[in-house]
Amino acid sequence: MSLALIQESAKEVRRLAIAGSPLAVGDFRLKKLVAPLEQAGAKVPVFGQVAKAISDLVNGSEAESAANLLGLSTLLNAVLYTQGQTGAEGDYRQMETFATACSSTRTTARVLRPLIDALTTKGAERFKEVKAAVERGAFNDLRLVEPAIRALDDSYSELADLVAEKVIPTYGPGVAPLLKQKLDLKGKKGDARRLALLHQLDPVGTLDLCRTALDDGSPEVKAAAVACLGRHEECLPLVLEQSKSKNKVVRAAALEALAAHDRPEIISLFTELLKGKTLDILAGPFRAMRSRQVLNALLAEGRRILDLLAKGDASESPRFWEILDCLAQREDAAGEEFLLAVCEKADPIAKLKAPKGSTFAGADLLARVATLLYHLGSAKALEMVLAKRAVLPPAVFSLVIRSALRTWSPEAVFVEFSPMLEQKKGAGKERAETLQLTVLGSQGGDLDVFYEFDQSEVLSAEAQALKQAVWDPRWVPAAIKFDRPLIVCCLAQPGDKGAMDYLLRQLDDKKQQFQLGRMLGALARCQYPKLTDVFLELVTKRTEKATYFDYELQELFASARHLPASDLPRLDAFAATLDEKFVDRFLEAIGPLRTAK
Repeated sequence: MSLALIQESAKEVRRLAIAGSPLAVGDFRLKKLVAPLEQAGAKVPVFGQVAKAISDLVNGSEAESAANLLGLSTLLNAVLYTQGQTGAEGDYRQMETFATACSSTRTTARVLRPLIDALTTKGAERFKEVKAAVERGAFNDLRLVEPAIRALDDSYSELADLVAEKVIPTYGPGVAPLLKQKLDLKGKKGDARRLALLHQLDPVGTLDLCRTALDDGSPEVKAAAVACLGRHEECLPLVLEQSKSKNKVVRAAALEALAAHDRPEIISLFTELLKGKTLDILAGPFRAMRSRQVLNALLAEGRRILDLLAKGDASESPRFWEILDCLAQREDAAGEEFLLAVCEKADPIAKLKAPKGSTFAGADLLARVATLLYHLGSAKALEMVLAKRAVLPPAVFSLVIRSALRTWSPEAVFVEFSPMLEQKKGAGKERAETLQLTVLGSQGGDLDVFYEFDQSEVLSAEAQALKQAVWDPRWVPAAIKFDRPLIVCCLAQPGDKGAMDYLLRQLDDKKQQFQLGRMLGALARCQYPKLTDVFLELVTKRTEKATYFDYELQELFASARHLPASDLPRLDAFAATLDEKFVDRFLEAIGPLRTAK
């Protein structure tokens, strides 16, 4: 009896068991096996039983698919185990196992595949995919352990660091053997992450490995070993030795590890370093500095340079920038008082030009100070940013607006900033554009569009805080008056006829073609009754001459989610009139409406 058909069936069943039983319904690969199995069933009855089981599966409902797939799989295994070869040549050995804190889940392979690709391949948008998976807890699946470990070597360091920080530790000590398998002490950043993770999972048990890495490792791995050893008091003499290393990466790691300890020899080391010509290597260590004596020495040096800057001596600008860098991410009161003192002397500092060989002018220093104060977020800090808004450069104007949103009333914000809407040239135009982007961010837009000196400021917490902003209702008519469609799109409210008329006029403006999706969304929020008519008219115009599915069409089709689900029959009928190269995209775009209905 030939088992080729049975083996082919078993292969397809295994594929569907991985992909998920609902996908077996209507599967064409299984369907094509039914006829030859029925023909073979005339001579071998079991083949007919297999054909019937396949037919029940592919022609059944998704609700019954799991039971039908299990029944078919059981039948196929029974045939193979009684008639086929079930063994393999080889020696017996104990299977290697690893205990982890995760488990198998019911997530289908189709759902996991994009995440696995993001972890193991190259390309854009991978970081967002992995970050979203971390936030929703999707890594609690055994199938993702190996891809996550591979991602430690990813060339995109932000992705690799995210996996090292948020993913691997959740698996528990059981993944340590997997981390050790590819650990190369002479390796690069990925091996440094492996060593750090091994120490995190077993701090005491990896001390000898860290000491070995300190002697034999590459600079990246040595830096990771120094950071690990710095967490153990008994290893501090070793770390102190590395603070004099010729390699800057290792030396910086040693200083950062030492900064977390308040001991006489460490205080002496940092006090001497503050007297040096450059402080750039101290920025990281000072963010973790515990010694109040060392911090006071840094602030004293800062006040000395501040007095020189206020007197017009621009030569100290680069050093002052380094001092500000050392204060980043610190939230102590002494540092805040120093920054407030800098703002008190903002007027003379703003006039300073960059010294020869440097790019740091007075405006750059003030922008950095404003960013640090905004990070602190205290009432005094925000009030100072607002008080010096006339002196601060346009590059940090978004901080001024957001400080006002957090401290002033909506009426006060409107009175102060709405006159900027009519600015069309120079710095006024730049501020007006920043104002529009701030409004967009408050309505869920991407904060990455803001230009700021400290891009790490763009965090989910900041986005959430901005979304709490309340805008005065007068912004919409003011935006219409000065032709600012982005603000109208963001702030227009249901029933606002003036906003609806304005947005309908903007749909014909060629300058606004990339805002079509946003404008249609605004019309939907305004409850415009003929939204579907407008949408179909736009699709007709844009697809008549389009040769491919460009970005403009992508945005337009994506706005279909705003349409009323009751118009689905009309949308389906319209799809039949489209050019075939756009039909599938159009049907995908209106798919969410079917779910809503």
